[in-house]
Amino acid sequence: MEYAIECIDLHKSFGRHQIHKGIDLKIVKGAITYIIGPSGTGKSVLLKQLCGLMPPTKGRVLVNGRDLTQMKQSELTEMRKKFGILFQNAALFDSMNVFENVAFPLREHTKLSKGEISKIVSEKLRLVGLRDVEQKMPSELSGGMRKRVGLARAIALEPEIILYDEPTTGLDPIMCDAVDNLINDTQKELGITSIVISHDIESTLKIADYIAMLYDGKVVLYGTPEEFKTTENPYVRQFFSASKEGPINII
Repeated sequence: MEYAIECIDLHKSFGRHQIHKGIDLKIVKGAITYIIGPSGTGKSVLLKQLCGLMPPTKGRVLVNGRDLTQMKQSELTEMRKKFGILFQNAALFDSMNVFENVAFPLREHTKLSKGEISKIVSEKLRLVGLRDVEQKMPSELSGGMRKRVGLARAIALEPEIILYDEPTTGLDPIMCDAVDNLINDTQKELGITSIVISHDIESTLKIADYIAMLYDGKVVLYGTPEEFKTTENPYVRQFFSASKEGPINII
């Protein structure tokens, strides 16, 4: 089994506040891995470490076997091109229309002609199920459409790995299902590695190939959806049952 990313004894602290206390995690190449856990367990902080946006306090992050923590800034910048990121609110530029938003990374990181950029933008929007929206502004789009535009921008440079930061937060059940299908379809269409930060149990069990649950700075269980459904792990059972009774502290 090939791994796109490996976290080895990963620690992260902010002052005296310890977020991660020795995370060991292997992300399978070409699969969809969901990272779940209660609020405040550092899921988004982990996401930033996986792509080199935030260095760990201690430990190693290997991407395709190369250690991000040992790279120079120029090497890190080059490595980040392997990643596409869909932020929680899509993080579109409000002053740019859809075309300009999707074209932005192409203009920043390539020397492609206007015609080539236009062709790629149209293709990526088609892949996420959008047509004839290039001239619309973000304020004219629904929440689900903004997510799709954000994903089109994330895949513009044809990354090897896509990171999703709570992609269904704030969406209604119908739109959540549409975003789930979008994640699944994008992975199948492009054959990429997808990592999804989520607290949505239904989406996780439906879409994930593998799941890692974080609690108290560590991975308390890693496995397939079927293993999570049948586990006796008390942390997972409490989290999945949305119960206040169990080892997870409710603050």
